[in-house]
Amino acid sequence: MGNGLTPKQKRIIKELDYIYSMLRMDYWNIKEYKFPKEEKTPILEFQKNQTIRGEIVVQYTFIDEMLGCEICKYFFGSSKSSIQLWKTKKFQNFNYHILENLYLLQKLRLVQAFSRIPKNIVDDIERLNALRNALTHALFPENLRRYKPVYKGKDIFTLEGIELFAEDMQRVRVFFVKRLMGTGYLR
Repeated sequence: MGNGLTPKQKRIIKELDYIYSMLRMDYWNIKEYKFPKEEKTPILEFQKNQTIRGEIVVQYTFIDEMLGCEICKYFFGSSKSSIQLWKTKKFQNFNYHILENLYLLQKLRLVQAFSRIPKNIVDDIERLNALRNALTHALFPENLRRYKPVYKGKDIFTLEGIELFAEDMQRVRVFFVKRLMGTGYLR
């Protein structure tokens, strides 16, 4: 295998290279871009911005899913795995007609109604929600009056801002995964 990668892994890397190139996210090829030198800076800044936005949306989606799991565990118990539950019409209806219609903060408030969540976790989820709203509803969130692309006072597009965000989201993810794994719900 030479470099320690399986054929499948090599194929995925080729696909990633193609996807990043197609989406103009291949910053490592900036020298080959047919743009004047001064136009490359905004391209690189946009690529960084797009990467950070994507990470925020992924974290938002993951935490939304974890809250949904907490809600399902409350209403359906933890004796069955989520895979088993998906086989029932009752669970499917609950998911499609109730859970899918709740947004992140509604799910958070519902979970808080039946379970204690530490204040720092709640605060981080609320900050995530505000940040995600700013970044998904405006191409230039810095121009918004209400929501700014800031996390705990730090510009999210700086290394300091994204590092702080990543650390906090790791703590939030670990909190929910431990709770759900402890009940056997996530199998």
